[in-house]
Amino acid sequence: MTARYDGASLEALCSQILTAAGVDPGDAACVANNLVGANRRGIDSHGIIRMTSYVNDFLKGQIAAKTQPVVIAETPATAVVDAQDGWGAPASKFAMQLAIKKAREVGMAGVGMRRSSHFGFAAYYGMMALEHDMIGTAVTNARKNMVPTGSTASYFGTNPICVCIPAGEERPLVYDGATTVVAQGKIQVANKKHLPIPSNWALDKDGRPTTDPAAALEGARLLPLGGYKGYDLALVVDVLSGVLPGAAFGASVHVLSLWGNTANVGHFFSAIDVGAFGDKDEFKARIDQMVREVHGLPRAEGVERIYLPGEIEFDYEDERRRDGIPVVEDVEKDLRALAGRFGVTMPEPLA
Repeated sequence: MTARYDGASLEALCSQILTAAGVDPGDAACVANNLVGANRRGIDSHGIIRMTSYVNDFLKGQIAAKTQPVVIAETPATAVVDAQDGWGAPASKFAMQLAIKKAREVGMAGVGMRRSSHFGFAAYYGMMALEHDMIGTAVTNARKNMVPTGSTASYFGTNPICVCIPAGEERPLVYDGATTVVAQGKIQVANKKHLPIPSNWALDKDGRPTTDPAAALEGARLLPLGGYKGYDLALVVDVLSGVLPGAAFGASVHVLSLWGNTANVGHFFSAIDVGAFGDKDEFKARIDQMVREVHGLPRAEGVERIYLPGEIEFDYEDERRRDGIPVVEDVEKDLRALAGRFGVTMPEPLA
């Protein structure tokens, strides 16, 4: 039976492990909040499953102990931020806060980032704009694991796209998805659970479709979402997050021989103040109308509910805040190993 843990206890555990490893306490708390926040929303592929790789990357010197982002170019509506090889989560919060500040002043703004690292789940940043009645976007590139249509070799990463849209009485719309059929983390989750994967997710090291998650991870050849359309979107994301701010792009992301001992991951964030385009309350009322109209559409046979972007994740968050976060046995073992390694007490699961 999969154990469930209180989210706050998992967050404290991850923060304590990172701090004990030598990470700045503020950075550790932010990274832990991002990881457990992904689990709360049912995005287990970007949650605590990544703790071991995060710690290992840090101990190898690939991520700075304290994140100190610096603005290196700026206009009233744009900025480029150098994360100086810091942690992706705190650096990206800084960048998104800057985009929101600028959008409040000029209506809409974009901020690119270079020399960052894995930033967790993209909606963590896009959703920051919602409380300001803004549309928030966040995109990032990643190490190569997507096979462009027509090739057998990987070049782009999963390169997710996130767009968050405020609503009035309804839940906000939150789209956050990889440009591959699934994020690589979902294959890692299947591997931890010892479950097969669909054959349209990835290729093995010989370029053949596989249902074995271990073979898929070894091959690092994920298939693009919707064929060539996902590949095209991944390219666009790489231009915005890699080429535009001067970060690594394509096959050079996370190639340590090119960038010393660091990944040089790139991100791009934007904020749009809906009030700059008209009455913000009217905008949110119109989004409410759209949500209700979609919910009211005739349903296909066997379908009980039509979901809009983000609704499944909001439902997960409600359930996991109430009943705890499920942690599969292999991930639980990884956390216990890290806790023991750094002298941190592992919390007890919920009864």
